[in-house]
Amino acid sequence: MGRWKLYLAAILSIGMSGAAFAQGARAEIHGGFDDVSHRSFFSPSDSTFGPVQGGVYGVGVGYDAKIQGRVFAGIEGNVDFSTAGRCQVNPLVAFVAPGIFESCLSPERDLSANARLGVALGADRTRIYGLVGYTNLGLTSSFQVNRGPATSMRSENRDGVRVGAGLEHNLTDRFYGKIEYRFSDYGSGINRNQAIVGVGIRF
Repeated sequence: MGRWKLYLAAILSIGMSGAAFAQGARAEIHGGFDDVSHRSFFSPSDSTFGPVQGGVYGVGVGYDAKIQGRVFAGIEGNVDFSTAGRCQVNPLVAFVAPGIFESCLSPERDLSANARLGVALGADRTRIYGLVGYTNLGLTSSFQVNRGPATSMRSENRDGVRVGAGLEHNLTDRFYGKIEYRFSDYGSGINRNQAIVGVGIRF
């Protein structure tokens, strides 16, 4: 019986150790799927421009604190980059003007600052949360004729609102894994869906 008591104590200590690291500073790397919807480069009222899809990857830092019982709140900042990009011929412009007129879109770096609110489950090793915050997207769009060099290129920064939800699980007493969904709205017909996974460490 003494040996089983030792095993039980060890299991409980691991669970309590994971709970101790459910709050405090953290840092992570993450990546996943990126889908940017954008209205046509030719006309803000034209929704024929298809989705721009690719991968997203980045890093994040944050701080979480328990506020009552199993409920926790936190703040975080992220720097992300995208591999997404798309070029598309506008049929109407190609019909009324000579040559092949093509518009291209490429999301660049993304900066975000979010607030999180969630609850711990079980032995505090798993947490579910929602998030809301601010995001700033760098966006490059171009206009090409006959698939040659860009005849018009515009780079801009777009401010937006981000919401999302996720799940974190302690892999060890310090390391955690996460899955997360994000939706960002930048106005003017630009929005973004992302599904990411990540791993991080708590300090």
